[in-house]
Amino acid sequence: MRLFILRHGEAEQYAAFDVDRRLTERGERDSKNVGLFCAKANIHFTHIFVSPFTRAKQTAQLVAEQLPPAPIEETEFLTPSTDPKNLFELLRSFTSESRVLCVTHEPFASTCISTLISGTESSHVVMKPATIACIETDGPPTRGNGKLVWMVSPETMRSIG
Repeated sequence: MRLFILRHGEAEQYAAFDVDRRLTERGERDSKNVGLFCAKANIHFTHIFVSPFTRAKQTAQLVAEQLPPAPIEETEFLTPSTDPKNLFELLRSFTSESRVLCVTHEPFASTCISTLISGTESSHVVMKPATIACIETDGPPTRGNGKLVWMVSPETMRSIG
């Protein structure tokens, strides 16, 4: 399976409730660029999971608009402090041919990647806004069975146009 972890684009600092924070103009632009990068690199998704937070849903929509259609499903398993094992359980039924995009937050993104590639939460992976990582797993995702294939920052996506 190819699992793509994407941290939402830059969000406004304050809102009445954290779940309601929206993307800034830069966050919208960088999120759209993720979709354009994926389209140019011929990266397409068989399924998209997204956190129910506004900024993550906006990011997922802007990415998806640049690519062939894929089902988008909200899940609480991608909120900031969720345990990655919940996501791993959700993905258990997907095949080795699946290419799943997960639009999420910090610290979940770095914790999930670290858990997949090292089996622990201490690999010190840091995901800046609008950064996407590709992890390949041997079978369903679980602790330590992932390989980090690549990680691309929004600055890199902008520089390659």
